[in-house]
Amino acid sequence: MKNRELGFIEFIILVALLMALVSVTINMLLPAFQDILNDFQLKDKNKIQLTVSLLYLGLGFSQLFYGTLSDTIGRKPSIYHGLILFLLGCIISYVSNNLSILLIGQVLQGIGLGAPRVISVAIVRDKFEGRRMARAMSFIMVIYVLMPIVSPILGKSIIMISNWRILFIIYIGLGILVFLLFKYRMPETLAPDKQKSFSLKHLFKATQEILSNKYSFTYILILGLYSGVFITYLNLSQAIFEFQYQLGNQYPYYFAFLACSIGLALFINGKLVLSLGMKLLTEIAILSSLFTAILFFSISYFIQPSLWLFIVFMFVQLFSYGLLVGNLNALAMQPLGHIAGLGASVVGAISTIISVPMSIFIGSFYNNTTSPIVIAYCFIGTMSLLMLNFINQQFSYGKLNR
Repeated sequence: MKNRELGFIEFIILVALLMALVSVTINMLLPAFQDILNDFQLKDKNKIQLTVSLLYLGLGFSQLFYGTLSDTIGRKPSIYHGLILFLLGCIISYVSNNLSILLIGQVLQGIGLGAPRVISVAIVRDKFEGRRMARAMSFIMVIYVLMPIVSPILGKSIIMISNWRILFIIYIGLGILVFLLFKYRMPETLAPDKQKSFSLKHLFKATQEILSNKYSFTYILILGLYSGVFITYLNLSQAIFEFQYQLGNQYPYYFAFLACSIGLALFINGKLVLSLGMKLLTEIAILSSLFTAILFFSISYFIQPSLWLFIVFMFVQLFSYGLLVGNLNALAMQPLGHIAGLGASVVGAISTIISVPMSIFIGSFYNNTTSPIVIAYCFIGTMSLLMLNFINQQFSYGKLNR
């Protein structure tokens, strides 16, 4: 059966669903942390953070492989390969009887999810570039972040009437659904004349080219820093809302409300990026994040921050992250059109590899206060401004900002 040509809206929805599988897999499990701790009789609560962090780690490393593979055999066959590994990881997590087996399943899920995560970006890059790519990515990410709004509430509801293992059955069903929709609705976007032969030499050479590109690597590094604190927030969200602020079963609703800030930011970015440009919006987001972090840190030095004060703080931080994620990806990809698949994989892999150890490090300092997250935002905001200043000195402001 031959696929009819996709319109812009249908293309956006299909790619967003592919990326949303990553978001659902992570966020639906967050309300289950305490149940998993109880089921496996774990005394160290910080160990449960590894379920998300190691999934991200597997996702980060696998992106290098899948980006290259998709440049060789095509986008669709590479995604099928990743989805099969993801389904296998879900099965292992479902039958796990201790944390170690669960973590093996999580890593395998992450490895499999590396395919839809990185190849979806390459698919967008196949069809768009520059500000048009940033616009498409922003609309895709709007749908992508709707999943964190719904999935924790759904996950908590399922856990209350059943148990946390059922979540992996749902993941399996979603994975099969995405597989079928992508197979029968999405055409192959990699032109035959752009396919490259797979070789480790090519992989090493292309990776070296990207890492030596100061422009791309700076934006990859900034993306990795902000993603690291974002993963920390995901890992600690249940502990902060459900236990520190004693919200109990209301936790998913507060989490969902804050997730709306990312979706709002991505939607606004999609409207503004064509007129304001990626770099200006990136600078605005970083300045907003840093100013809010410094202000919150100053207030918390004198008084214990209330729940609503923390919600306002995180709303601004997640809104800023929503502005950053699409623009930073597009800025990093801007010089990499000739190696879009590998370029997307390196951007995703390096930023994730930076973010995972950072999230584990920040999370290890959690002591029933919000201080580790606040201090981290102050640090990365300062570092990011210094790096942006470096970029502006090395490259003219308008260049590569079209």
